[in-house]
Amino acid sequence: MHVIPVHELFGKLKNFVFQKAIQQDIRFSEKHWRYSSFAGDLLDRERFERRIRYCIIKLREFSIPETEYFEYISQALLITLEHIRKNSPASSQQRTELSIQKLLIEEIAKCFEIWYYPPDVLYYEIATEHQLATFDHTDHKWRLTGVGRYILQLSPFDVIIFLCALEVIFSHRRINSRYLSEETLEKLSKSENSLRNQLRRFPSSLRLYGIIDPSSDEPTITDFGRRIISKVSANLNVLKDTIMLLTESEVGGFSFSANMDVINEIKERVKTSSILIKDQKDSIELAVNLFVTGKYLDSLKVFYPNVEGLLNLALMKAGLPVENIIGMKAKIERLEKENVLSSKLSTWAEVVTSRNKILHGNILNDDAEIVKPLFFFICAFWNKLVDEIDLYFQAVK
Repeated sequence: MHVIPVHELFGKLKNFVFQKAIQQDIRFSEKHWRYSSFAGDLLDRERFERRIRYCIIKLREFSIPETEYFEYISQALLITLEHIRKNSPASSQQRTELSIQKLLIEEIAKCFEIWYYPPDVLYYEIATEHQLATFDHTDHKWRLTGVGRYILQLSPFDVIIFLCALEVIFSHRRINSRYLSEETLEKLSKSENSLRNQLRRFPSSLRLYGIIDPSSDEPTITDFGRRIISKVSANLNVLKDTIMLLTESEVGGFSFSANMDVINEIKERVKTSSILIKDQKDSIELAVNLFVTGKYLDSLKVFYPNVEGLLNLALMKAGLPVENIIGMKAKIERLEKENVLSSKLSTWAEVVTSRNKILHGNILNDDAEIVKPLFFFICAFWNKLVDEIDLYFQAVK
């Protein structure tokens, strides 16, 4: 029953029926077209796409190939237009009828009304303004960012928490009428349910997420909203570091990807890597087992220190004095200088290791689902780190 939108097909069918309606001079009732007629479906994006989805589901029942969808649906549209034409009033009554072109012009005119704000535009703006998607000018396609892919791995409840944290981080105003700011978050966390005299304007996103109920005589925080605000406030620093880790890594050319294959790759490297010692292998296996059993925060706390352990092993194997090189950053820089690590991976390593306070924040085990996808990110980095170190020492043998 699930139909992935095929926008090229939607557009092609829309243009087809639009041109046919013009050619046949089909008229639509000026009084009733919007909510009850075929023209209303055609001019409304969501309604028209829903009708086409119905058609696709029906075609699937008969195993019709996708390449034939246009032919079948366009013929069905012609039948619909013919029904409309036959039921059209006599020419003497057509003074109250509108052409399809006239209806489209009226729809376009609505774009200039102050109230006009269609849902699909809202969703697009949320995706771009929350850094969830970006336009790739090379391929001329929209793509999910690392943050966007990360958020798809969260539960609906944690998605809202994450979106609120994104708004706080990227909000440039103390009080924002559109999105949540840190000052507004603080006021909401301290307020009672009633918000009378608390804020002159509420961010519109709070209504969208169900945090504020605007339908009552005075705006109130919903019980659901109270839980969201509490979680965002308690975990804000951890969420900030997680978001910055994702965005800074992407700037350096490394994107988040939640793929279980990365765990299989870890297991393979534990078996085959020449740099890892037994203690490290045991530690990595423990981290993986903790993750697959749902202990996400514990798995990260076991896994993260292995990054520095791996750097130490590489330094020792290169004959460098580990005890004299203090700090993760210094170790990374020294390994890059010795050509053990590439400059690109070195940059990513600095980003990853500089954000290790994620694990030392005040996040509770009850909230650990928020950082669950981070495990895939650290795994991907660790795999690349092992690969480069192994490759270097194999080459210098």
